[in-house]
Amino acid sequence: MLQCQGYGATVTITDENLVIDRRGLLTRMIGPRQVVALGDVVGFHVRQPSMLTNGWIQLCVGSMRSELGRSVAPSDPHTVLFRRGQREQMGTLLQHLQQWVDDNRHRSQMPIRPTDSLQPSLRKTSDAVPAPAQVPLRASVVQRSIDVQVFTGPSFVGFDVETANGARGSICAIGLTVVTAGQITATHSWLCRPPEGLDRFDAGNTRIHGITAHDVARQPTFRQRLADMLDVVGDLPLIAHNAAFDVGALREASAADGSTWRPLDYGCTLQWSRRELPDLHNHKLPTVARALGVDLRHHHDASADASAAAEIALELMRRRGASSVDTYVTATGMMLGRATVEKAIAPRNTTRDGTPRTSGYRASATPPPPHADAAPEHPLFGHTVVVTGTLSGLSRDEAWSLLAKCGARVNKTVTRRTTVLVAGGWLDRNGRPQETEKLTEARRLQAAGQRITILDQRQMEALLAGDRTVPLPDLIAPATVDAYALADDSDIAPQNRNDPRQQVRGRHFTAWSEPVKQLKRDGRLDEALELLFEVIAVVERPENCWGGAPATGWTEQAAIVYRKQKNFAAEVAVLQRWIDAAHRNGCSVTESDPIPQRKAKAQALLEKSRS
Repeated sequence: MLQCQGYGATVTITDENLVIDRRGLLTRMIGPRQVVALGDVVGFHVRQPSMLTNGWIQLCVGSMRSELGRSVAPSDPHTVLFRRGQREQMGTLLQHLQQWVDDNRHRSQMPIRPTDSLQPSLRKTSDAVPAPAQVPLRASVVQRSIDVQVFTGPSFVGFDVETANGARGSICAIGLTVVTAGQITATHSWLCRPPEGLDRFDAGNTRIHGITAHDVARQPTFRQRLADMLDVVGDLPLIAHNAAFDVGALREASAADGSTWRPLDYGCTLQWSRRELPDLHNHKLPTVARALGVDLRHHHDASADASAAAEIALELMRRRGASSVDTYVTATGMMLGRATVEKAIAPRNTTRDGTPRTSGYRASATPPPPHADAAPEHPLFGHTVVVTGTLSGLSRDEAWSLLAKCGARVNKTVTRRTTVLVAGGWLDRNGRPQETEKLTEARRLQAAGQRITILDQRQMEALLAGDRTVPLPDLIAPATVDAYALADDSDIAPQNRNDPRQQVRGRHFTAWSEPVKQLKRDGRLDEALELLFEVIAVVERPENCWGGAPATGWTEQAAIVYRKQKNFAAEVAVLQRWIDAAHRNGCSVTESDPIPQRKAKAQALLEKSRS
């Protein structure tokens, strides 16, 4: 099977059919899928993409037809468009199509115009795709054998930049890693001269990445490298770790240089890993790479960081069973962002219509801390408050400021510390009221026993004015939370959530992260260990060991519990169990890996306790 990526379409060739799967606007114009029997393909017309326009392959199905014009071609069901950066994919598809056309001609002896007359544009440019006629052709359909390695999977471009100074637009290095159908097919590492006015090199930046003004003095300008980059990216999405910085740097550098480009879709593996790997102590690129078994030897080298981001994205998609970026973001609700030089819409976390979208590129301002001179007798004093939805006549920042003046601690997200949620209104595009994710999470924690009061705007304003008739949780009385009611696997893709090989107590094993934490808070350490070992038994199974090594978080949690109990022998044993499982599954483990390092410390404590 062969799979090629065109503009807005994926072309798959099986033994008998050519399948065109379209997405976006083309789906509405033409339909989501066309299936063409390969035996019906009698010829094709080709036009190479140019700097300003798309190219195409127009199939002749059943009989020859005239080449369609540029105004008609995009809406033709048997035409596949390609951008400049997709010439290689286009060439691969042409090679295989030519084999089929010749095979079909041999079988039917039907007269077909010479191949040269079907593709005049392939000879016009020096960097054109090699003509399919150069490919050795087979004379028999039965004996067809295509000596091309073919892969299927997500296609995107890993992306990273390095900057010369504190200005984000001072780009001095660009790294790109091209992923085609699930495989890394190209890596680019370019130095460039930052845009004029942003070309100062600070010692702090040089200390991080090692690039100096001398290194870039004879390199192309940022504008030239930007053109090269856009050629490589084509219409594929960009994936970066902390994409807010890298895409922001690209926008600021382009604005400083007077450059512009079409909208670019982009995703962020920092956001993805925070959602998918909540047990990590942080989600920096080296930490996430290490947790997923991704090699990152030269952090802050643009190409190395771009490759690491690409491999992290591939691993996260593989864990979800996602065959494309679109499939992954749909399964997780972590929708892609979109950027131009003038504006950007940040990636957003939403799984249903009506959830508030993040409309600005930069993150919201940090909520203010409680005022030092707030009156302790105020009803909101000491409470942890979260605001969600839209407030009438009051901005989010204004609401935060008023709450902080009363001595409330304002948070942006609902956590186990939240005691008050102020729920403003939120309407979908049809004017129907919707429930935000924060409100859903607050209700879930309420059901588990956490004391959270949910207020509307009117009640919040009454409390701000000192009204004590609005009931609030008691900050002194300890809350009784049902740890097991916190289990939640609703964000797991159905095929994984319902896989019995990944279930613990009837739920996907990832659902038990919060219950374990709550059991530890409640001092129910033996129950936490019992649950942890059930999960460990599941993640040790070879089919659940991505990359050969079991997920580390569960073993580390068990080790932490044993450390609290000062049971160092048990801590060493559970850590050794992880190492043994990794070895059984063919995964090499070094002394610098987190689990062996933790085991060495536990072993030292054990020997000290015995002496």
